[in-house]
Order: sequence, then C-alpha cells, then structure tokens
Amino acid sequence: MADVYELLINADLPDDLSEAELTELRWHLGLGPEPQECTIVTGFPMDFVDDDGELADYAPGAEGTWEESRRPALAGRGAAGRIGGVLFSDLRRRERNGPRPGWALTSRQEVHPDDFEGPEQCISWLTRRVLDPQFDLDVHLRFYEDTLLEPAFLDDGQLVRRKTCVHPPSPQLLRLIADNKHREAVVQARRDTGMSLHESRRYVDALQDGRVNVRA
Repeated sequence: MADVYELLINADLPDDLSEAELTELRWHLGLGPEPQECTIVTGFPMDFVDDDGELADYAPGAEGTWEESRRPALAGRGAAGRIGGVLFSDLRRRERNGPRPGWALTSRQEVHPDDFEGPEQCISWLTRRVLDPQFDLDVHLRFYEDTLLEPAFLDDGQLVRRKTCVHPPSPQLLRLIADNKHREAVVQARRDTGMSLHESRRYVDALQDGRVNVRA
C-alpha cells in the first residue's frame, strides 16, 4: 500500500437534494445504509465468487461467477495508514433560513490508485450537482510523500493534480518544453529550482500538461 494519496473534498450542495440522492450520498460517506439503487456511482468492481460462495482469485476455467461488489467511495474512518492524521467524512445541513441554505460536505480519504474510480465518480456527480463548481467545490490531492496538497480536477473522468510552484518557470525552460526537449528541460528545471531529478521530471511533466499554478 505504498502508492497512496490524500484526497480532500469540500463541497457546498444546494438545498434541493432528493431523498434518494441524500441516501446514496450518506452511504458513500459512511453515514448511512446502502441504497437499493445507485446513481452517483454507477460502476463498481467485480469480484469472483467460487462455487462455495467464497471470494477467490480467478483462474482460467475456474467454476464460479462474477458479482458486482458495491463499496462506498468515501467512507474511510480512523487513523490514516500513510498520509498522517485522521480519515473522515461528514455531511451537515445548513440553516434553511440562513444566507446559504443547503448541505455542507467534507471528506478526507486515503486512496490507492487502483481505487480511484469510485471517488472520481463521486466528484463528477458533485461537479454536476453544486450550483457553481468554481466556488462550491474544492478538491485537493497529495501523494503521501509530498508535503503540499495540490488543487485537483477531473480530466476526461480521471483525477489529476494542478501543480503549484512558488517561482514561475524560466524562459529557457519554457523554450525547451515548447521544443519537446524533455531531457534538457529536466536539466534546466534542476538548475533553476534546485529540485531533485525525480521532482524535476514531475515538474516538467506538469508544465507540459498545463497542471501548474504559479504562486508569486
């Protein structure tokens, strides 16, 4: 479980959520029972069950069936294994007569890359359900060895980080990236920033993908 990420979600949802939406959302957050029908997350992993009704590793020719395994996406609780601190999720109703009626949601989870699909589908639903994704939804992601949570967004359904850097990239670095000189760009990034080789490669990749916020 070495490749894990910290995922932090804050959302302000409108007051018109249906009972079905609230029921499923509470289940995904670990706050309620499993709903009969799922519309927030519509794709779940498939587990192989042998003839004795036990979960098993599938082998070609093995007797058994594939069954959908419904799992809540943001229900982690207790002490985190790698990212430090505590895992939790909560959903609270704001005052209906207040200035911002609706629902306030926060979730902090530790997620392995193989398990991103459920959280990504939840974030996709939140993006569609909040009134204004720019102001009512914040998603941050951090690889457990990194020190900073970075803003994250869905790119073709997959969660990616928008890297934050303190200093803007130099003109020389931008020119090398524009000329598709990746190796030279990594060397220039190390020269400009003093980062390690691994960090410089990730920095150049983020610049190429447009996943960089420049902070003065």
